[in-house]
Amino acid sequence: MNFNSPGWFDQYLKFRTETPFSRFLPSHGIKILEQEGIHNEMDQEIYSFLQPTGLLYGSPVTFPFPDQVYPNSQYHDSLERLILGLLESIFAVLMADRKYQLEGLEDTSDPLRDVAEIIQTYYSTPPEGFVPKKSLKEWIFSLFTKPPSDTALFEKYFVYRVTQGQSLNVLGLFFNNFLFLDVYHCLLLQRKVLMGETLGPELVETLNNSHLGHRETLMKLIIVTAYSNDSLEREEKLMIQGFLKRSRLPKPVTELLAVKMNTGLTLNEVEIATAPWLIRRYFLEVVIMMTLLDRVVTKEEDELLKRLVERLGLWGEELDQSRIAQETFLFAQGDNLQFFQKKPNLFNIKNRLKEKAGMAVRKNMNRVVNEIKETKELSQLLMKSSKTQLNPEEKKKVHDQLMDILKTIPALAIFALPGGGIILPVIMKLLPFNILPSSFEEKE
Repeated sequence: MNFNSPGWFDQYLKFRTETPFSRFLPSHGIKILEQEGIHNEMDQEIYSFLQPTGLLYGSPVTFPFPDQVYPNSQYHDSLERLILGLLESIFAVLMADRKYQLEGLEDTSDPLRDVAEIIQTYYSTPPEGFVPKKSLKEWIFSLFTKPPSDTALFEKYFVYRVTQGQSLNVLGLFFNNFLFLDVYHCLLLQRKVLMGETLGPELVETLNNSHLGHRETLMKLIIVTAYSNDSLEREEKLMIQGFLKRSRLPKPVTELLAVKMNTGLTLNEVEIATAPWLIRRYFLEVVIMMTLLDRVVTKEEDELLKRLVERLGLWGEELDQSRIAQETFLFAQGDNLQFFQKKPNLFNIKNRLKEKAGMAVRKNMNRVVNEIKETKELSQLLMKSSKTQLNPEEKKKVHDQLMDILKTIPALAIFALPGGGIILPVIMKLLPFNILPSSFEEKE
């Protein structure tokens, strides 16, 4: 797939027809909240699927399916990897959610083609600031040829909307932190169509207005966070300017926010409209990451985060949970983030994660042990490991089944996200019987 040449979308569809998505997301079964009936279980899976990639923070540094082999991927630069990663994320989320929404119903259509139509329709209008670039030769040639097809326009709009017309060699933190909103509003478009609404420009416009409101709210929250210490550092100002540039907000709104960037904004001045849980969680995640810019989370920033959780209508546990998720992401991907390469001692992340994992395991030890007892094969393998060496296949079974147990215990599920394997040695050391298979020994 060459994203600089026409026809890449059909090539992608051909690839995904020959290499179909799994029925479930890799995060299937992860439950990160104790409360029932409050948050859509599919949205929790989507969060757990996308968060480890960095998409929520504007820097998808890893593909949602890291082991997938893509055609000609060895020739992709960082920008093309970003486009492919977002494309994979949108398709995977919509394919899985479609199966979830239609569970128990007969689906005789072609899901991949239906999802492709949803995505093409969502990106059917020129993005703000889009100006087609044509050489004189291309302009003259266009006078004697048919107008570009809908697919050709989609390809141009999609690439521009992802990259904002830029060419980057290295992706930094917060490259385009609004990308996640594209994924989620594409998802909302599909859900509305599955509920019987007509797929077309009117519905897309309604969702675009929602998208606009969320972008404005997030920009205001970013400014509030930057001013939580009553001053704006140069690095923070440059970051906010980058946010404004990529926000695609109307010029009057951008100008007003630019003024607020210089004068300051408080949380009480920000109106937060009702939004789905995953959007509110996303707001929290971006704001928490913003507090890491100056290396130290101050008392003022901590108080702001607690008030923000209340304003967003989130559960108190979600603040610590989001912090753990972000530290896990930074622990796993920090070397791939340009921003954090400059701040290697931002936090002693590994020790902090081990400490938090130990506290979480101790509080939930009874649940862990009960789950192990109910998983007979795992119990047998753990007991066997105390007497003899497990073979590679058995070690993998222990790893996989322990991770499956973590997914069902919300206080521990956040450690089951990709990169969160740091909790396994902690569990093995704290289990109430003396076993530590060599495959779980820590390598300092």
